[in-house]
Amino acid sequence: MVFPSLKFVTFGLVAMGGIVGAHPGDDEFIHPADVGRRQLETTGRHIQARNCAPQIATHIAARKAKRALAGKPRMHRRGIDSLPQGTSPWRRHGQIVARAVGDATADAPTYTNIQNTTCVTAPEVTEGPYYINNELVRNDIREDQGGIDLLLDIGVIDTTTCQPLEDAFVEIWSCNATGSYAGFTQVSLGPPPNNTAPLPTGTETATTTRGPPTGGPGGPGGPGGPPPSQGMSDQLTFLRGGAPTNENGILEFKTIYPGFYTGRTIHIHAMVQTNYTVFSNGTVASKLGDLHHIGQIFFDDALNDQVVSLPTYSNTTQTRTLNEQDGILQGANTGGYNTYADAELFGESIEDGVLAYITIGVDTSRHVNISSTNYAQTITWEATPTTGLF
Repeated sequence: MVFPSLKFVTFGLVAMGGIVGAHPGDDEFIHPADVGRRQLETTGRHIQARNCAPQIATHIAARKAKRALAGKPRMHRRGIDSLPQGTSPWRRHGQIVARAVGDATADAPTYTNIQNTTCVTAPEVTEGPYYINNELVRNDIREDQGGIDLLLDIGVIDTTTCQPLEDAFVEIWSCNATGSYAGFTQVSLGPPPNNTAPLPTGTETATTTRGPPTGGPGGPGGPGGPPPSQGMSDQLTFLRGGAPTNENGILEFKTIYPGFYTGRTIHIHAMVQTNYTVFSNGTVASKLGDLHHIGQIFFDDALNDQVVSLPTYSNTTQTRTLNEQDGILQGANTGGYNTYADAELFGESIEDGVLAYITIGVDTSRHVNISSTNYAQTITWEATPTTGLF
């Protein structure tokens, strides 16, 4: 069996002074004096994660073998039910093909280096301008958004122990097919003016307050009560949510393949926290847990090209930025690292949907903070159960 070339991977933003190609407000300015220190921190984390390479390789192989044994993907919308009999999709060097399934219980390959499906925490700056605190706890974040279905298989490894990190809360958020973020559909993400995607048309559920509870110093919301929701234009929740990993450090998200907006390549934001709190209304307390990681997931432009050629994605006034033009991605890939998910097609064409694997190496001794003061105030979609995906 031939495997992709071995590469180390950084997940997230590498702080670089004067990054170009990022949308306004995506990163705070990093003084040149901090660049060297942050690069040393990055190197140290990669060395730490490198020691976990055998365990990470086994973790990835076990997830893929389990899915092969299941016989069909777990997406059940728009006809995504099964692969052609006797085949399983895979990707090599940006090519999306289908290959015959052999022994579904094949042993994990023997790797001495972290593979290109593995992510290692990097010295991030902020979570970006479009994060919203206290999002819904759910695995299916699609709502009624159009686009290519994406099943995102995420594994989390604690690089201090080289073991899967159980009950780690992973949160993701991204723009929709035409480049709009929920909560910011009327906000310009950069010139030209943002193309506003159609609003969801599904049936709304009961409206519930989900801002941070008021309270004294040290309580939820911090001193003085809840912070203001700055810059938001709406209370939509599409393509936002989070869920905990299972006992094997794994979880799945059902989302759509993200689109693009001016100044940024196609990407998905993610963060990982432990010791988290879930409110009774089905939302997570973003700032009460131990946040260890903030980063971004990227995809090969060979796959991006297929996606953005479809009418759902091409019907936009946004200007596309390629991976090689994205300053954040290029900074993350410095020194031979890469931040790409390992993507596969569910069927013979891109319209059948995409399955993507990513493993995040998290240093649980490291703690970062959320700077966003945005809190959505209403829930218009029900939280979906976090069980039954495995």
